[in-house]
Amino acid sequence: MSISSKSRVTGALLIVAGTTIGAGMLALPMTSIQIGFFNSVWLLTLMWALMAFTALVTLEINLRMRGGNSALGVSVAGLAQTAFGWGGQLIAKTSLLLLFYALLAAYITGSSSLIKEGFHTIGIACPFSVATLIYTLSLGWCINACVRMVDYANRFFFTLKMVVFAGMIICLLPYVQVENLTYHHGTLSALSIAAPVFFTSFGFHGSIPTLINYVGPHPRQLRFVVLLGSLFPLLVYLLWQLTTLGIVPASQATTIAQTDVAGFVQNLNALTNSPSLGAMITLFTFLAITTSFLGVAIGLFDSLAETLSLPTVTQFERFKVSLLTFLPPLFFALFYNDGFIIALGYAAIALSILAVLIPTAVALKWRIDRATVPYQVAGGKTALILAFITGVLLIAFKIL
Repeated sequence: MSISSKSRVTGALLIVAGTTIGAGMLALPMTSIQIGFFNSVWLLTLMWALMAFTALVTLEINLRMRGGNSALGVSVAGLAQTAFGWGGQLIAKTSLLLLFYALLAAYITGSSSLIKEGFHTIGIACPFSVATLIYTLSLGWCINACVRMVDYANRFFFTLKMVVFAGMIICLLPYVQVENLTYHHGTLSALSIAAPVFFTSFGFHGSIPTLINYVGPHPRQLRFVVLLGSLFPLLVYLLWQLTTLGIVPASQATTIAQTDVAGFVQNLNALTNSPSLGAMITLFTFLAITTSFLGVAIGLFDSLAETLSLPTVTQFERFKVSLLTFLPPLFFALFYNDGFIIALGYAAIALSILAVLIPTAVALKWRIDRATVPYQVAGGKTALILAFITGVLLIAFKIL
């Protein structure tokens, strides 16, 4: 029985939102605590506008390449190859693999540490390696099955995550202090540290080819999916910033800024001194990472199948692609148990290349070379050039 068009759009919306609201969200207050709540509001809004625009640009060049008639989405690597030849393809593929593998490695290490700690709280000793295998195998079979299975699994985890998030926010709001929201340094150095993290928190672009395959080559529906699917995470992030930054006093700002995800969760638990709230924060952390894992994993799966020209019709063929998808980040997680921050550190540079530099460059080239325009993003060449410059600045901020 076929899925209705409305149901596919709903599933695509949840894939975008679920992929976006993930592990990056946990790092937002850890980096923005140095710039303060109000500075983080405008910086988050700016990063959302940039990433929503470049996502629409990626949609534009996909539909341009296919003439707006095919439902087959193409990865950024495929688009770069068509526009710039083997050089563009090499840069795109290298960046794509770095981004996807880095994110999956971060998600596996982060979730595995939570699973290990969860077993510890009930008196069961679970080695990190076992927790890593449990997590990877449990979600890997969804990717190996089909996109529809990923859709259904993502709907379940995303819905549960939002329910937990709502309960968590309601419980956290009474602890918010206005004086904590007004504390900030606002220096250029602090902004340069926060900007790449904020930017990475809106990274769902790798799933755009999958969305085109799932929804079909319908610009209006896909534009709706991109804009609404990314706007919802922005609102969630702003609410998350309000509650977390409003709880942390200025005296602990430096300490929390230097900690990792586990330390951040422990600090929030200590500040609220509520076991039930602490359990909700931990569960939300796990669910946030898991929904991102599903979106990134299916994007990498489709990209590898396209790059290597591997068929994915039978279960055995999908299993071979799944091995290529999960073994590299699994090995990283097994050998670098504390590699969450290390892996995320490389993601911002790769994402800048893939989500901003390549799409805007391809769009600029094709708007000059190609007359047929099945869909074109508003803003003209000026918007494309400004987005490109911003992407270069983000890379410079991260390197410096």
